[in-house]
Amino acid sequence: MIPLERERSLDEAERALRDFLDAQGWRADVQRVGAPFAATICSLYDQADGRLLGNGFGKGEADPARVGALFEAVEHLFTGKAPAHAVLSLRSGADCLADPLLAALPFRAAFAQQPERRLACRRYRAFAAGEPDATLPLFLSYPTYLDWRPPQDDFDYASALRFGSNNGTAIGSSLAEAAVHAIGELIERDAWSLFLTAHFLGDPAAHGYLLAPDELPAPLARRLGEAEAQLQRRIALIDATSDLGVPCFIATATDLPDGESIHPCGYGASLYPEHAAMRAITELVQALELPRLQPRLAGYSQAVLGALSDYPKLRDCAVFALDRARLRRRRWDFQTPPPLPPAALLERLTARLRARGIDLHYAINHDEPGRFCVVNVVSLALERFFLVCSGIVMAPGQRGRELLAGRLPVPGSAAAPDCEASLALA
Repeated sequence: MIPLERERSLDEAERALRDFLDAQGWRADVQRVGAPFAATICSLYDQADGRLLGNGFGKGEADPARVGALFEAVEHLFTGKAPAHAVLSLRSGADCLADPLLAALPFRAAFAQQPERRLACRRYRAFAAGEPDATLPLFLSYPTYLDWRPPQDDFDYASALRFGSNNGTAIGSSLAEAAVHAIGELIERDAWSLFLTAHFLGDPAAHGYLLAPDELPAPLARRLGEAEAQLQRRIALIDATSDLGVPCFIATATDLPDGESIHPCGYGASLYPEHAAMRAITELVQALELPRLQPRLAGYSQAVLGALSDYPKLRDCAVFALDRARLRRRRWDFQTPPPLPPAALLERLTARLRARGIDLHYAINHDEPGRFCVVNVVSLALERFFLVCSGIVMAPGQRGRELLAGRLPVPGSAAAPDCEASLALA
């Protein structure tokens, strides 16, 4: 059986990846904890000298969690820095300031303050034929950029570097499959950002719905119950679908036992709504089970809260203590599309975002034809405010500000009808 959003069965995908590892002289060690939903860590080692190359994490039932961790471990090998084949160029601060694609970035003032200084950039391609490519600063997609930036780049990133993120980087059996997952991650984190903005910085009724477990589709309700039984925690499932019209969900543990300071969450986005909800639920399970395999993760929450200690509203975003009485309710009424190959899903996703005026560009980090592809998809219009939950001090971007002002047509808002009509035609 081929899973949703995939081109191959789990066995075929795993075999192709392990063939690649064997050819490189690498081995994969996998650890797993939890049932029926697992948290899995895959560590890659060089067999010649035993050196640790990297690791990745998986979630879901045992087999998908194992294969997912293996894929993510390989993905991480090609996300730390720009690939050697990438053609780099230099742009001045003034040139970046004049670029409409960069207009929504919250640190544009840095371009104005350094008009003559140069930033290393990479060319990203448009998905739609006939649309222009984009030349974008590297630091936006590589948080560790300063560790390896070329000497010709003399830009001062002091006010901008914190906005860098590898959000939108994904691996798949093909470019289309990888791009579907990369775009899903961008949409998911945009929706997460909007929910944080609405619930903790503004009107909590502006975005998001609390879903009643007894009104979920029976298979989803059963799996939610299994996750609650495994964790011995109550789980709230939030519909955070935005104006983009792609189902997005947040699953969070509602109680906070002694020793925990942040409500753990999981997130999911997909054109298949039940699949998106299950991604959120299994990611929540992963967040709570992983510290059993990596105890050092237990201290992460305190580090985040310490970084935000001078900013109470931002700290509230990271803690994620919901005020359930202030959340709207809704019934599950999502329509599920038929199973489609990744290439068709990619067309639907890009059309949805194009209908909302959202740019999308991509660059290939690594491609092993017939085995896997790692792609970095960038959309500078989508929100990055979710980074606050990593301890980054920042304000919402343009979409978040439009939401607070009542101008972003998220479901249930006064601005929504026109947006919903346009998406129905997409």
